[in-house]
Amino acid sequence: MSILFLFALSFINCTEDEEGFSGEEIKQALYEMKGTYHGNVRVSGPEGFDITLPDAIAVSRDSLKFKMLLQPFKELISDETLSDRLLEIGEVEVIAGYHFAQRDDSTINFVLSPKDVEILGGFGAPPTISIVFSKNYGGDALVSSNFIMFNISPVELWVNGKKFEDFPGLVYHFEGVYE
Repeated sequence: MSILFLFALSFINCTEDEEGFSGEEIKQALYEMKGTYHGNVRVSGPEGFDITLPDAIAVSRDSLKFKMLLQPFKELISDETLSDRLLEIGEVEVIAGYHFAQRDDSTINFVLSPKDVEILGGFGAPPTISIVFSKNYGGDALVSSNFIMFNISPVELWVNGKKFEDFPGLVYHFEGVYE
C-alpha cells in the first residue's frame, strides 16, 4: 500500500515541471523568449570595479547561450601568467538552463542554472582552467519589447584542479534586444 501511495505522489509531483508552470506554459515562455539578443554587458566586482562591454550577444532557445569576455578577469587577477592565459582565451560560451519563477502579461522572470566552463590544457599546453558560476542569478524577459536582461556570476576560478583563492568574483549584467 505504501509503495502505491509513493508512486501516486511522485506522479502528482511530475504534473508541473516547475513551481506553478505547466509543460505547455514553459514551452510558450521559451517560444516567446526565442531570439538572438544584441546589447551591452556591465561587469561589476569588488572595490568599485565597473566596466561596460559593448556588442554582446546572447542567444535564447531551449537554454541561454552567452559569449562571456574574459577581459575583466585580466584586470582583477594579479597573477600575470594566469591573467595573460585568460586574455589569450578571450571569451567562453556559457550555457544556462532556465527555471521560470513568475510571469505576467508582458514579463517572464527566470533563474539561470549556468553550466560551469572548463578550458582544457595540460600535456605541455597551458593549464586547465575551470570557471564556476553562481546558481542564484537570473533575469527578466519583456516579451512585448523583445528585451531580455540577466545576470551571470563567475564565483570561483580553478587552475589545474586547485582553487585560485584570489579570484574576487564578478557579476556580468546583460541587457539586449532582438530585431
